[in-house]
Parts: sequence; structure tokens; C-alpha cells
Amino acid sequence: MILSVQFNNHLGHASLEGVIRLWLVLSVLWIGAVGVVTWRTLPVLPEWAVICERPFDPEAYLADKPQPEASCTWFERVKAQLVDDDLRAALQSAIFLALVPPAFVLALGSALVWAFRGFR
Repeated sequence: MILSVQFNNHLGHASLEGVIRLWLVLSVLWIGAVGVVTWRTLPVLPEWAVICERPFDPEAYLADKPQPEASCTWFERVKAQLVDDDLRAALQSAIFLALVPPAFVLALGSALVWAFRGFR
């Protein structure tokens, strides 16, 4: 009798691990798919939009020297792009759509496991 209880407990534990692994894989695929779809449908900034201004040196221009390079970091370019309200709204809805369904499925699965194990 004790052997069968231990065997069933082990079987339940192994199947629970398998379900968690399945949830993890499906969540990663879901988040990746939402990212790909969002990337393809993001609003594009117009060409006239200045993301990072290059400094202009009039003496270098008059002396036929190259202009100094812009000291614009990646973070500053992204921050400048997020000023656009349409882009910000698209990213917020994509983040919500990517993270909420997997979290909901995990919470629902945890509640069902807890309920079927007898409210322990």
C-alpha cells in the first residue's frame, strides 16, 4: 500500500514538472510571436523626425574638415522615439498582450492543481 502511494505521488510530481515545462515553452513561443507581430506593425517615424542631432561646427565647415560625430547613445535614440504617443501605445499594448496571458494560464493552472490535490 505504501509503495503504491509513493509511486502515485512520484507520477504526479513528474507530470506536474512536465506541465510546467510545457507552460514555459509555450510562454516563450507566445512572447516571441507577440514580439514579431508587434515589430512588423510598429508605426514608423517619418524621415523628417530628428532622433539625434549632429553637432555643427562652422569653423570645421569653413576649413573643409569633417563635422564632429554625434554623441548619441542607443538609450537616447530609443528615448527620443518613445516620445511618439502612437509608438508608446503600441508598445504598451504589446507588452500587456505578451505577458498577461501566460501569467493568467500559470495562475489558473496553479489554482487547478491546488483544487485537485485537496486544498492542502
